Amino acid sequence: MLKSVLTAFQLRSTMSIFVSQFNPLLGKNEWVLQDENYDYHQEIARSSYADMLHDTERNQKYFKALKKAIEQRRTLNEPVNVLDIGTGTGLLSMMAAKCGADSITACEAFTPMAECAKKVIKRNGFEDKIKLIPKRSTELTVGEGKDMLQKANILVTEVFDTELIGEGALSTYYHALQYLLEPNCSVVPHSARVYVQLAQCPLGRNWNEIQPITIDKTKSISVPKEMHNCSGALHLHDLQLNQLHQSKFQLITDPITVFCFDFSDKEKLVTDKNLNSAEPFNAKSLAHITANSSGTIDTLFMWWDLDMDKEGEILLSCAPYWAHPERKEVQWRDHWMQAIYYPSKYIAVEAGEEVSLTSCHDEYSWWFDVSTKKEPQVSISDVLPVCSCGIHLTYGRNRLGMLNDSVRNQVYVNELKKVINKDTVCLSIGDGSLIPLIAAKLGAKKVFAVETHKHNYQIIESFIKSNNAEGVITLLDKIPTKQQFDLMKVDIAIGEPSFNSCLLPWHNLHFWYILSELSSTLTCYPNKMKIFGMAMQFRDLSKIRSAVKTCEGFCLEEFDSMIEDSSLRVDRNIEAEVLWEYPGKALSEPLEIASFDLSSIFEENKVYNEHTLTFTRNGTCNGIAFWVEFQYGNTTISTGIINSEEKTSDGYVTWDKHTRQGVHLLNQPIDATSNGKFPVTLTYHPKSGQINIEF
Repeated sequence: MLKSVLTAFQLRSTMSIFVSQFNPLLGKNEWVLQDENYDYHQEIARSSYADMLHDTERNQKYFKALKKAIEQRRTLNEPVNVLDIGTGTGLLSMMAAKCGADSITACEAFTPMAECAKKVIKRNGFEDKIKLIPKRSTELTVGEGKDMLQKANILVTEVFDTELIGEGALSTYYHALQYLLEPNCSVVPHSARVYVQLAQCPLGRNWNEIQPITIDKTKSISVPKEMHNCSGALHLHDLQLNQLHQSKFQLITDPITVFCFDFSDKEKLVTDKNLNSAEPFNAKSLAHITANSSGTIDTLFMWWDLDMDKEGEILLSCAPYWAHPERKEVQWRDHWMQAIYYPSKYIAVEAGEEVSLTSCHDEYSWWFDVSTKKEPQVSISDVLPVCSCGIHLTYGRNRLGMLNDSVRNQVYVNELKKVINKDTVCLSIGDGSLIPLIAAKLGAKKVFAVETHKHNYQIIESFIKSNNAEGVITLLDKIPTKQQFDLMKVDIAIGEPSFNSCLLPWHNLHFWYILSELSSTLTCYPNKMKIFGMAMQFRDLSKIRSAVKTCEGFCLEEFDSMIEDSSLRVDRNIEAEVLWEYPGKALSEPLEIASFDLSSIFEENKVYNEHTLTFTRNGTCNGIAFWVEFQYGNTTISTGIINSEEKTSDGYVTWDKHTRQGVHLLNQPIDATSNGKFPVTLTYHPKSGQINIEF
């Protein structure tokens, strides 16, 4: 009976269920007991409402624009009937109520949030003013006895993402204008503009395609031809451009408006007014821009802004710092960032040269391309292009950056050069690594490379053929057995290490687990891994988890309680974040909290390390950052803080841009005074592959 229940992937008890969960250190799935409502609570905990509610500029400008729209309707002696699509906490509906709207209909399809909004609205005394419908806006009905008694004459909604249209804004507005709103209605926000700026950005290029690796003056690892000029990834490359220093890129043109959307006019939102075509929201534009400077266009920066009112007096901009209309006070936000897109091929231009920019979108996504008279455009697809080289379907942006990190690669070359000769047999362990190619170029006799994932295997196979290394490198699609390994006569195990399934930096300790199954005496590179922690005062990152309490005068404590309850049930106390995008100052020195000798077989005894972080700077500690360092001989590669001795005078640190660090965000920030203490305890269970860090 038990076997049949497990086969169904659930073993139910009164309060809990067994769920299949991947253990990254062991590299396999295992059964874990979870709350029976785990998925429900996880969906709540992962929602990004809190981030939006901490966006003061957004909240204030919505409030201001809504007040203006209601006052304008009053001057026309019209009743004010407001529709709020995707109400979330009910904030915008409560704003409308406070501004004196006669009727307010709010809809919210996410059931937990609809229940929360109901409580929030009641708490603030607006339950008699706001009618909450737990439906999608496309499911609302209008008429006597239906969801809405009459059509609304004001629409307020926030259905945007970093791409503006990625959450279905176009179809949402179109449907509302067609079925739920009166002619000549007011819409908040009223319109939007999308901007693109062409640039040369070596870092961006490294996030987009694999670059050749120099071994020495005569040898290098070349990139297969089919991996050049790919149309790119299916997934948006969004990031905090405000944290990209201007020394990291060169702006080649001014920003240009590529599309405008009037959200009050449904005819302007579609290209096929009868919606008969398969892609009624698809559109294309062509713009001609003059290059301000000479360079190579390899990166396109994209952002958007909103006119919150019809007159364009209330502007809400997502522009990066160098192009922002209010440069002195750029609002931090994580729910709307900027994005990077890449042309199908990189084009060199001279200052004064004309560049043609083609911009396309469908209902949800954007794609762009550039051309010049010297480099004419062959064509641009009318549908969203997809990756043709396999790289963008297999590697994330961080992983591509890591593969192109010249500092990392030079460490691999310099250290492996010391231990590899013409008689050396290597075993490479990792996912999608180019280290086997480095070993082969350094003259290894034989390299066995483990690639257990199909797409990684195909890409590395292509690199092997492109570099004529078939006689040296043998790809393995599974980890060898102990018997197979003994027959290989391996001298050294090598790796970055990096595995697709690893989220937190120490999850790559899976490298050690694989080695321990094969040999207890094998020389390996890296030979050590250390975990470090450091007390931090993050400028903005803590907002994604901090309580809202009140927002624009409205109490949102019910929302805080819902998020906190679900987070406690499902969230680990350490999450992965790309910290270079989130500035913070160090309040302590880096502290080593664990060290692992990868050249020895691990013991099965539990490791229990108690440590204390000592504050070396006054401030407010709202988080603890964690990372690992890998030791290759006498050289160290850090996945976290880079050049710790180069911290700025006020303590701001530089983070590795190609790795997610671990972060523990404090529920209650603490006042950090010099020589103050913060306890950190690490527990490691080798047999179960669990590393737990408690505070």
